[in-house]
Amino acid sequence: MRDDYLHALFSPKAIAVVGFLDADGSPARVVLSNLEGWGYQGRIVPVNWGGQDDLQSLEGQGGMDLAVVCLPPEFVLDALEWVADRGVKAVIVTSAGFREIGGQGYYLEEAIIHLAERRNLTLLGPNCTGVASWADRLNASLISRLPTAGNIAFFSPSGSMSNAILDWAASEEIGFSKFASLGNRAVIDEASMLQFLAQDPQTRVIIGYLEGMNNGRRFARISQTITHEKPVIMLQAGMTEHGQKAISSHVGALTGSERAYQTALRQAGIIQVDNLSTLFDLARMFGTQPLPAGPNLAIVTNSGGAGILAADGMSGTSLNLPRPGRETVARLTQFLPRHAQTSNPVDIGMEAAPKQYAQAVREVLQDRQIHMVLVVIAPGLGVDLPAIARALASLSRTSGKVVAVCLIGQEGVLEEKRFLQRSGLPCYANPKSALGSLDAMIRYAQWKTKPYPVEVCYRRDKAKGERFLQDYLEIGKTELFGFEVQPLLQAYELQYPRTELARTSRSAAKIAKRLDCPVALKIASPHIEYKSDVGGVEVNLQTPEDVRRAFVQLTARVQCLRPEAFLSGCLVQEMIHGKPTEVCIRVQRDPKFGPLIRFGLSGSQTGVFQDHSLRLAPLSLEDASGMMRELKVFSLLKRERGRDALDLRALEDVLLTVSQMTLDFPEIYALEFDPVLVTSRGAWVAGARMSLIPQSE
Repeated sequence: MRDDYLHALFSPKAIAVVGFLDADGSPARVVLSNLEGWGYQGRIVPVNWGGQDDLQSLEGQGGMDLAVVCLPPEFVLDALEWVADRGVKAVIVTSAGFREIGGQGYYLEEAIIHLAERRNLTLLGPNCTGVASWADRLNASLISRLPTAGNIAFFSPSGSMSNAILDWAASEEIGFSKFASLGNRAVIDEASMLQFLAQDPQTRVIIGYLEGMNNGRRFARISQTITHEKPVIMLQAGMTEHGQKAISSHVGALTGSERAYQTALRQAGIIQVDNLSTLFDLARMFGTQPLPAGPNLAIVTNSGGAGILAADGMSGTSLNLPRPGRETVARLTQFLPRHAQTSNPVDIGMEAAPKQYAQAVREVLQDRQIHMVLVVIAPGLGVDLPAIARALASLSRTSGKVVAVCLIGQEGVLEEKRFLQRSGLPCYANPKSALGSLDAMIRYAQWKTKPYPVEVCYRRDKAKGERFLQDYLEIGKTELFGFEVQPLLQAYELQYPRTELARTSRSAAKIAKRLDCPVALKIASPHIEYKSDVGGVEVNLQTPEDVRRAFVQLTARVQCLRPEAFLSGCLVQEMIHGKPTEVCIRVQRDPKFGPLIRFGLSGSQTGVFQDHSLRLAPLSLEDASGMMRELKVFSLLKRERGRDALDLRALEDVLLTVSQMTLDFPEIYALEFDPVLVTSRGAWVAGARMSLIPQSE
């Protein structure tokens, strides 16, 4: 898709509106009305599809950048061919009745995708409401009421949600730069739109409403670059089973898992919200305020209770509440009443004059260790809210630091709230909402300072790994366990304890002698996931006789507890010297985002796999080290008495190799390395299982 073709969506020099123009209230008539009502300066070419005379009179028309097709689905293919013949670059298809209804609609959408590829058309939709560009005075959509101009761009696959969000933004006086309804995302999807908006000079903040995703991996990859330049805030729907089913019926799209979505967005630096109110709170904050240089916040208030409430609301955030510097305190005491509190929160009292509000905030802003100021105002007798609002309005334009206001109340403070927001100061009804927005600001500022993650490609014998997997798939074996996975570990240069399968107690003793005791004995069964749950592991067996006896006892015990399980025998495995920490690495391939990697302590040590970290492949070195740092218990274990420092580099290598392996082979649907034994001198994969799926040609 060419950039200039996507540009034609928002800055066309000429637009063709194709539809049944004879019908009052038809979609085409609505689009024409919106174009004219917004004062679009380019050429508008109405195309009445219902009149053959009209079509013939337009045969010589050319030079059209954009066409808006508002026809029933059965006419869309012919209309697309017609506009393509006239050199149109981009097309908006508002029509419904395609993939979202299934059946014939699915094949019809596939047909328009192929046509768009063949005729080099940039296609938005189908089943969308259109686009708007405030700088170009363009409203090529079915939505008549739009917000004012601003620096926030918005996209959504849902037409109804687009209408609702735009209407809400208009009532909240939030200004937009660009808007796009994506519909079924047949050609232009979230990633395409994000890439375009990243280069848009009128856009400072990008917000979106997500329902499923056509290409989750591409979206995450593009986002990771863009979020280092502009904040991207997303409201994600379909995070429950019921929500995912609703998405499938709404836009005809497959969905990824909740964990994969959240991991992908977080890993890409996208700010996630779960409601519309927070979406607009953050959009307003990022759209009006500079990024903070640090996490230090000062609260200035006229109410001690409100100040305490705000301080309590900081729990769980990245914000700090330091005391102002001595010079700041000295200046505050010169003009504030004696009973005023100059600590943090700074309580100036209910009787403070408007000038004292502004002066107090100005003095705090000059403090070098203060990066943000939250002004919390409680209405009361003698509190001149209009004058206070006017006094505070000028601060946002001169401070160079983040300033936000909390006006506690609803109807009684509405006019002052609107005045402050029109002046460029984000205003909130309660301290919790304001603090949430400030926390998002500092987290994003910290994200921007991180180096761009660099993927690591490890040396491996990929051809050997491919032969290994194909050998098993050819015989129809899709579940591999323990020692069966060893050839793949070898191909990727992963260390593992020497392991052999013993089917009898006598062979177990012989293997133990060959491996040099001590050894471990583990039950081998495709039906038993956690061996320790059934007493299926014996360690530190010192002699072959110990191994023989343990084999008999272990198999008898497991057979009694799990009579339905097939037992292949026992794995005899050499012991790793030292005091290893046991960790677990699991991979599940998500249909939209690819391999989802989960890291935590082994279940044999924790009983439950609660404390864990998640990332999507490919992993960078920063991702691998971050996964370990996020594990609370792991940081404690590495400092445990009697243990040498763990070889974290070796563990990083295992994580990065797993990432590479699962990207190399889409045949690997699921993978588990449990346990991975980590000592001061390396990391060994001591247990493995793998699920394979054949790949279609």
